[in-house]
Amino acid sequence: MKRKLSTTIIMYIVLFIFLILWLIPIAIAFMKSLNINGFGNYLWVITNPDINYGRAVFNSAFISIATAVIVILLTSLAGYAFSKMKFVGSNVLYFMLLACLAVPGAAVMMPEFFTMKTFGLTNTYTGLIIPMVAFNALQMLLLWRNYMDGIPNEIIEAARVDGCSTFRIYWGILMPLSLPMIATTGVLTFVYSWNDYLTPLLMLRDKNLYPITLVATSFMDGRNHTEEMMAEMYAALILMMIPSVIVYLISQKWLQEGMTSGSVKS
Repeated sequence: MKRKLSTTIIMYIVLFIFLILWLIPIAIAFMKSLNINGFGNYLWVITNPDINYGRAVFNSAFISIATAVIVILLTSLAGYAFSKMKFVGSNVLYFMLLACLAVPGAAVMMPEFFTMKTFGLTNTYTGLIIPMVAFNALQMLLLWRNYMDGIPNEIIEAARVDGCSTFRIYWGILMPLSLPMIATTGVLTFVYSWNDYLTPLLMLRDKNLYPITLVATSFMDGRNHTEEMMAEMYAALILMMIPSVIVYLISQKWLQEGMTSGSVKS
């Protein structure tokens, strides 16, 4: 009993240290965002026509939601196939896909850019969504495969006896059973896409298409790096962070369920 209590105390201490390390940069950024003009810095970011903050929020929301929906569809289908449909080379193909996770994102940035440029997709929503889908799908495929492994095969066999097609089993039976995983995939993909900085920086030159991650850099162009400008930049960064934090906190219950459901097979 004492050993279990001491382990719990150590775990909470470690978690508290990580919490402090995570909160300190945010607290510093928030305090710096109030320099000189206080909350007027936030108002300046939102209302300044040169920044077009509302348009940036729309761009980020559209790109993140579209990416999340596509990733959910692709990875749920792939997870279903790799888990429940046996075909030649399935394991080899699956592990080849997972091996791509070992490739650093920065290493494929230039090939990514030239591919999008070749197809004329730079400075478009599509040119942003495709790389984001490719990056997120690999991570979510692992979760979906594990989740599908946890669904009893007897459910699928009973559905086939009743005359259900492969797609009907997927859409009518497995997807309703996978709501926690759908929520997990959607939230994680949304947050990753919302916070993505390198892909928009590489693909976009049109400021009307800038997502919220590029807002801070967009109003630094041609301006002196004064204390006031730095405060406005920090205000933009805090505003950028708020939506993804809210989405994550609201969906925490589904995230925990989705992340742990596939850990124990039925």
